[in-house]
Amino acid sequence: MSFHSIETEQAQLGSILKEPDLIYESILSPEHFFDAAHELIYETMITMRESDQRIDPVSLVAKLGERVSDMGGVQYLIKLSDAVPSVQGFNRYERIIKDKYLLRTGAKSMKEIYGDIPDDPKELAAELMSLAENIGDQVHTGGGFNHIGDGLMQHFELLENKKYNGISAGVSTIGKALDKITGRWQKQTLNIIAARPSVGKTAFMLQNAVINGKDGMAVAIFSLEQPEMQLYDRIISAECSIDGELIRTGKLTDDDWTKYTMGMANLAELKIYIDDKPGQSVQEIRAAVRKLKKKHTDLIVFIDYLQLIQGGKRFGSRTEEVGYISNSLKQMARENDCPVIALAQLSRSVEQRQDKRPMMSDLRESGNIEQDADTITFLYRDDYYNQETEKKNIIECIVAKNRNGAVGTAEMVNMRNFGRFVELERVYA
Repeated sequence: MSFHSIETEQAQLGSILKEPDLIYESILSPEHFFDAAHELIYETMITMRESDQRIDPVSLVAKLGERVSDMGGVQYLIKLSDAVPSVQGFNRYERIIKDKYLLRTGAKSMKEIYGDIPDDPKELAAELMSLAENIGDQVHTGGGFNHIGDGLMQHFELLENKKYNGISAGVSTIGKALDKITGRWQKQTLNIIAARPSVGKTAFMLQNAVINGKDGMAVAIFSLEQPEMQLYDRIISAECSIDGELIRTGKLTDDDWTKYTMGMANLAELKIYIDDKPGQSVQEIRAAVRKLKKKHTDLIVFIDYLQLIQGGKRFGSRTEEVGYISNSLKQMARENDCPVIALAQLSRSVEQRQDKRPMMSDLRESGNIEQDADTITFLYRDDYYNQETEKKNIIECIVAKNRNGAVGTAEMVNMRNFGRFVELERVYA
């Protein structure tokens, strides 16, 4: 495998000398060139482009000055112009140069990694996956311009579906009232569900996962806090209406066993996948989601919970690491065209206020979560703090951020013995 192509670099530079306007189409940077003389020539061309100077051999020599001897003299520039086979291959020349540069960069990074191997094998694996992702992002050929006519046609189809079929774009949340506020979870979005411990984040996630599974979606659950069997306890309790304590102790009545077996049969048909490996890095999660996406077009991802994800490499601070993780989750949502729902713990600052309803500032110490998230929903139970409250067994779903919609609060009944939430038809703007 060759890590450079001198001939291709010559053809790219020669094409610009033949047709100077090609410099405005170029996507390369000087560092992409392997040959030092070619890097110097191209860097000078970029400088001339920025000052609106026309590029030709004579002007280029004048701009290079005494440095012209470093790249072979005037004759070498003439040779470049005469040797190019065809300017029609300009874009192909640039792709080859960029690919060769990425190969060199990858090889150099691998050498650096193996020259200083981390003590933890997980960290080494994370470095390798991170490197692969970075190179993959740079060679990605998708995207580019989309004509407004094509985009508007897609928009028309979506709007027509809503108008005549009553179908709202996006993925259902846990309740209709919350759907009304959020506009449902959209593809390519990062959605945060945040609360203090033991308020009901995991129950919220699991009930939503089953709802989405019943809608025919593939559901990926990354449980970094609880083992898989504990999640099954909670899913079965909520779905089969069996008291969670009876499932934990195994003291089921005959009626409970009937509900259990029927519920098991229904749940087993759903496309729900659970990964309960603790201490996963964000690179591992991205790799697993990418693999699952190849099998299932309609996918939704749940993560319990964000602050337990490892950044996979060294950072200056935990805040910086969590910021990197939240940004990576946002990119994962976009590259897999799916909603990502990440649970998050709130800071203890909530406990120090008289009104303990969460606010956006309670997330600020956690890196860029507030910035990266498309929606942020706080879960709040007044009876968690106040035993005398009139709102016993009521959970407030407070939508504090909604990039493309409204904010507000939806209330639901919290059936704690089943780990399930039930609609309460009250919505506050």
